[in-house]
Amino acid sequence: MFVMPSKTKRSDGVARKITHPVRFAADEYEQLKKKAYEARVSIGEFIRRAALRRRVVEPPPPPQLNWKLYEELNAIGVNLNQIAKAANKAVKSGQDVDIDVEQLQNLVESLRASIRETQMQLLECGVPDDDQGESP
Repeated sequence: MFVMPSKTKRSDGVARKITHPVRFAADEYEQLKKKAYEARVSIGEFIRRAALRRRVVEPPPPPQLNWKLYEELNAIGVNLNQIAKAANKAVKSGQDVDIDVEQLQNLVESLRASIRETQMQLLECGVPDDDQGESP
């Protein structure tokens, strides 16, 4: 059984009861936030690791995806957003919603294909597939 780590206890169960305020200049704090974010740990955990000379490991960068696929997904998102805006505007003004169902179905099918292609690219990069056996 996995237990979420506590912010107030170490992994060995010892409570963290002592706090010590630290002051940072704005630029230092921004650097600290960025480094903690990149290491995927809290700011407190990042400071603790750095101060106690523990390893602060940055996770590997995400896999490079095909830019053509990225642009295609972006274009699909823009089209879906335009449809949603038009539908919302029509509803707010009391008009009937006139949506081209065929266009919407084509966009959804295109989106499904692009998602599947992205999943395959991630699998080729060794990134685990969270949706094993499920299709979009």
